[in-house]
Amino acid sequence: MSLQSLARIPLFLLIALLAQPAKTAGADSEHVISKPFVTCGIFIGKIEEGARVFTPTRLLPFDHPEALRHQFPTALELHQSEYEILVFIGEKVGLRLQSTLQRYPKQPITVWNYPDFEVPPVEEVRQADTLSFDAKTSPIPGLRVIAYKDRFPLSFIVDTRHLTLKERGMKRATAMGLDITRAQFLDGLIKVSSRIPAHGSWIVSFRSKNK
Repeated sequence: MSLQSLARIPLFLLIALLAQPAKTAGADSEHVISKPFVTCGIFIGKIEEGARVFTPTRLLPFDHPEALRHQFPTALELHQSEYEILVFIGEKVGLRLQSTLQRYPKQPITVWNYPDFEVPPVEEVRQADTLSFDAKTSPIPGLRVIAYKDRFPLSFIVDTRHLTLKERGMKRATAMGLDITRAQFLDGLIKVSSRIPAHGSWIVSFRSKNK
């Protein structure tokens, strides 16, 4: 693929394609890129003017009909696999999300409606090892936990309830609790992924000393 072709691919799809391993059917066959994953996560914040307190998001490409070209499009309905992973990684950092996510805004669906993307690998995440780091070393304020597959961020939880606007580098509240673009956010997740092996499933958590 030429550099000109790569330049036309949306940033998030490009990251996804680069993160996925190539598959081969035989020694003489051409490499076939498997379908990418799509990141799903939750922003949890405190009550502030203009802010939401709970925002699930699915980072679909900007030109996807559900994304509406939003930086962090709200996921109005979770898939069962997304739900299970978010509950699982939430428990890793002391968050009990099962009841909330089970009815947000209705029960998770079992039909995967995104044929261009791979279904999140729940069992692989459940068997993943967890690495914990001091929250002060996180490149993203409030980032609590991320699940990775081959360094691709499958799921994340950001919780800014305990942070002031100053600690978040902000002057005003925003809907997701941070004043950051998708590109900046993904860059932070990529920086975190450099701390884990290139292959396999891993969970990375960030903990403050008083938690």
